[in-house]
Amino acid sequence: MKYFLKIVAVIIVITYSLKLINAQSDLLVFGGLAIIGSAIYFLVADLNQFFSSSKSKI
Repeated sequence: MKYFLKIVAVIIVITYSLKLINAQSDLLVFGGLAIIGSAIYFLVADLNQFFSSSKSKI
């Protein structure tokens, strides 16, 4: 369940960051891209941990 909640949180963060990318200011655009990059990194790390734990249970 906690993995599902983390995935939902990443989707919400990416959705908010896409609004920043559509902004007029360059700083907000780069900030939005940085947030999306870090959210994807944490999602991949979390999914890797999830698959590792599921392999150990099998």
